[in-house]
Amino acid sequence: MQDINGNYYNKIIYCYVEEQNDELDRLISKYNDESIIHIITSVIESCESKLIYCLCDIITNYIEDNKEADTEFLFVTDVEDLYNIVKKLYSAIFNEIIYIGQGNNKKFDNGLEMDEFVNYFLSVQRSVLNASFMRRLWDLKDCVDIDKFTSFLYELDRLEIRKDKFLITQWCCLCEILLYGLGDNLPEGRYLNYKLALYSILMVLSNKSSYAASYLKNVLESNSIQADNMYFVWYQFKRMGLKGLIVPDKETSLLQNKLYEKTYQLFADRLSNYLVKIPIEERNRNLVMITTIQFLNETHAPTKTVLERAKALKKLGKDVVIVNTTEQYIIKGYVPMYSAGFGRTLEEYNNINEIKLGEDRFPFMQMPENSPVGYRMQLLSELLIKYKPYYILSIGTGSILADLCGNIVPCASMALAFSTLPKTINKMKIIGRKLSEEEKEHYAGDDIDIIESKFTFELKPQKKKFSRKGKNLPDNKFLLVVVGIRLEFEIDSKFMDMLSEVCNKGCYVVFAGIMDNYDSLMEEYPAVSGNSSFIGYCDDILALMEICDLYVNPGRLGGGFSVIEAFAKGKPGVYLNRGDVYTAGGADFAVRSFDEMAKQIIKYKDDKKYYNTMSGLAKDRAKLMTSSKEAIEDIDRQICQRVKEKYW
Repeated sequence: MQDINGNYYNKIIYCYVEEQNDELDRLISKYNDESIIHIITSVIESCESKLIYCLCDIITNYIEDNKEADTEFLFVTDVEDLYNIVKKLYSAIFNEIIYIGQGNNKKFDNGLEMDEFVNYFLSVQRSVLNASFMRRLWDLKDCVDIDKFTSFLYELDRLEIRKDKFLITQWCCLCEILLYGLGDNLPEGRYLNYKLALYSILMVLSNKSSYAASYLKNVLESNSIQADNMYFVWYQFKRMGLKGLIVPDKETSLLQNKLYEKTYQLFADRLSNYLVKIPIEERNRNLVMITTIQFLNETHAPTKTVLERAKALKKLGKDVVIVNTTEQYIIKGYVPMYSAGFGRTLEEYNNINEIKLGEDRFPFMQMPENSPVGYRMQLLSELLIKYKPYYILSIGTGSILADLCGNIVPCASMALAFSTLPKTINKMKIIGRKLSEEEKEHYAGDDIDIIESKFTFELKPQKKKFSRKGKNLPDNKFLLVVVGIRLEFEIDSKFMDMLSEVCNKGCYVVFAGIMDNYDSLMEEYPAVSGNSSFIGYCDDILALMEICDLYVNPGRLGGGFSVIEAFAKGKPGVYLNRGDVYTAGGADFAVRSFDEMAKQIIKYKDDKKYYNTMSGLAKDRAKLMTSSKEAIEDIDRQICQRVKEKYW
């Protein structure tokens, strides 16, 4: 922020006080050198004792002064009731709200006329379009038509508010005002959809976990929320966590678990007539049913995982049936949710009963996308009675249908993020690595049955031949390759700072995949901007790895396929010692921090002998991690042994 004399300040402080006494003077002296300070004394009298006048004055000043994105705003008052309401309504616009006890006992008149206050708030907005959307949100208060909420939140998401810090503060501020206006003593369900809309906007725009917790609590405590609604919410929270749209903490994680368990129990109670055990003597010892929450094509990593497991089981002499439950980001049960996303399905799978993969053919069924869970469970129970599989292999974390099917036929579940345990009610949980001693001790008292395995990969054959010239990449640089379909959410400032350091030392970065924020991110990191390219989605990663020098991974959960594709081409990797890439690539290529990662990258660049040694280790690791038959044979053996000895 620049004052009239051309001086720059990074803080603006509003002091709404009755008197300027010693405590205020001490606070002013603390910030004086780096701040513009506005002091309004006799604030109650100047506002005619009306709280609304004071609140309107505050928001007007904030909007007029907010011209620089990095300016911090502080609020100071010695009026206790003003302090309390500013904390509730304006926490989004102030970095800090301070109460100073100067012996003042004066108060504003009680009451805040919400219509008048909201109308003023909308009138001072800079953008007419933004104000019109705010008006629409205010008008939804008494709405009972869920389609109107759906339409509004979809259109609001398209405004891309998250890219504008000022708009974020204004929308969060408005939502806080509207929640305050609703009050606490509301009839059950009367304004539930409205509250969910407000909390969802707040939790996404502010990234405060407290709003996410409030959303989940409202869902869990409401008598009008049904099992399908709860399942929709659970999947949206799963999606938002993966995309970094919300910041989960311990409380929200516990609430999400509680939501999943309650959802399962409600469905289990309601659908109990379908959940009849099929005895082991009636089941086909040679048949496995694979269920997956999403099934697309071979360019989709989760689908590749399903097909690899199906092919490997068939090589063992098993018959395999594949069912796409289409639960990924399920649509049915929608309740208001800002920035909601829905899973993709392929319509051509709706009316087929067989999937072909080369010479292999598998019986296949895709669940109707927009059908309720109850109807899907009916179809699944009929399939289970028809095929009578020895066991079910569920691929993909969080499948209520697979958990329900586990009451009919024993079900083992594996997450796509194979370094972690899947979210499932079923006892058999598959993890793609060995548990540590600490983990074994942690899970010792739990009623779960963990199957330790090796997660392997079947790489898509290379069909193309790339050149650096053809991809507009420099011949004289050490090329780092960063691969992912969620790079926009997975790349953070620490990773970019590390890349800036190595780019200044002769490295060049190739970003491949989906990264909608590449251009805006490069504006913040000029060293990387001048030494990088974004080539978009690449359908032949092996061909890309062939022309790059080193695989580099940001701090994320997934990415196991891409590191093995790099290793298969003899290209070493550098990654943190956690997550799927670490599990797939092994400890030899792992580092503990991004500082260590930068040093390791430069070592690869400058030490040819070391590079060649690690290249050989990478090829060996790729061979080990592409031995799918042995890995799935071990998983099948462990499951069959448990089915025979522990289950039914």
